[in-house]
Amino acid sequence: MKTVNRPKVGLLITALLEDDWNKTGYLRPKAQAAVQNYVSRLEPFAEVVCPGLIETEEQAAEADLAFKTAGVVAVVFTELAYTQSVVPMRALSQTRAPILVWNTQMLSAWPADADWDLVMLNSGLAGLPETTHALVRSNIPFEMITGHLDDPHALAALKESIQAAAVVKQLKWMRVGVIGHPYQYMEDLMIDPFGLRTTLGPTVVHIEPEEVAAAVANVQPEEAQLLIAEANRQFRTDEMKPDLFERSARYAVGLEKVVRERKLDALAHFDQCLLSDPRCGLVPSWGECRLMAAGIPVTAEADINSAVGMRILQELAGDATFGENYGFDFDQGVAYIAHDSIGNPNLAAAVPQPALRHSIYYLGMYGFGAAMEFAYRPGAVTILALVQISGGRWKMCVAEGEALAVTPRPTVAPQMLFRPAQSSLEEFYNRWCLTGAGHHSAMAYGHLSGTLAKVAGMLGIEYELVR
Repeated sequence: MKTVNRPKVGLLITALLEDDWNKTGYLRPKAQAAVQNYVSRLEPFAEVVCPGLIETEEQAAEADLAFKTAGVVAVVFTELAYTQSVVPMRALSQTRAPILVWNTQMLSAWPADADWDLVMLNSGLAGLPETTHALVRSNIPFEMITGHLDDPHALAALKESIQAAAVVKQLKWMRVGVIGHPYQYMEDLMIDPFGLRTTLGPTVVHIEPEEVAAAVANVQPEEAQLLIAEANRQFRTDEMKPDLFERSARYAVGLEKVVRERKLDALAHFDQCLLSDPRCGLVPSWGECRLMAAGIPVTAEADINSAVGMRILQELAGDATFGENYGFDFDQGVAYIAHDSIGNPNLAAAVPQPALRHSIYYLGMYGFGAAMEFAYRPGAVTILALVQISGGRWKMCVAEGEALAVTPRPTVAPQMLFRPAQSSLEEFYNRWCLTGAGHHSAMAYGHLSGTLAKVAGMLGIEYELVR
């Protein structure tokens, strides 16, 4: 699954020009030409599928078919001039894509000498509430964006909504691999994979640990040595023992082969499941970090929901990582965030140089394998805990704050120093726990709460923001 930078959207633009009583068919050439003005405003951030001006139910049905054939992520609906709602509803009632109602006109205001022709081509507001009434009456969800054609705020809102719709479409085809089982007794990891698929879209792909162990056993020595050479160029590796370095490299190569062959978009891995298998015999932390850097979100403890959360953030920010709240620094009003030895090295600060060290967390039959230690770079941060709550409902618990510069403690883990955007540390964590967030979370740089709220709305799941 590749991130889509310019998603396809359908543009449904309507006008009633001619019927038994309305006699403005002479405006049709101007109205048809005006459609391109709307297309051009969307083209900087979307590939626009537009069948032209829609005046009849038959044309609306053809537009719906064109949108489905193209696989649009959303349908943007607007009226150039008053349209009887039965026309756009012929398409809008049939689409399964999110509907974005663009309440707009070409002019920011009518001039004092505006004639009827000008008014006709800038009067979509006249009929648009009729169609939104029909949508509400039909229980069809939609978003509203109001502003003139060149309003930067309206265009930014459209762009954000289209980005959210693209994420929703991506989720419908997402494949989450699970190796092993969720860590026992962790109730926030006890989710319903069927509910995940029917509500959010991802399919859970169960992979036997034996498949991974066999893949690791088949890794050739030269493949492992190439990976070691890569690590020596990228990271500080002076502490690594040669035999464990090679075993860790073999595990990393084998794990990646399984992910690629299975065409996985994310991986939820129970790291401990092959500690006693002689073909592996240590933790796969380094290999998991490599996958994150290559665009495959990975979670420890077979956390499926956080793997999906990471993929959502990655679609929006380009990179995501995995963590949990570890402890407080009450003196500075910040918290330590980390998780064992896994994290996305693409998000590491340059100084100190990220290091590969021996893990201190899970002892395998050969000892402690290669694991990463680094500091996350400073910057604005969004945290997402995607959880299943009472009644099988899904919820996004979202936080915004800032990652501060931090000197890594010698804990062999990627580490972040997190400060809430607005709350005190104490108030933030009171509210965060009350949202129902689990102990794991996905993280990415940038403040993404607005887009995440739209993603949640399009998925029909709950959303709560803590700042």
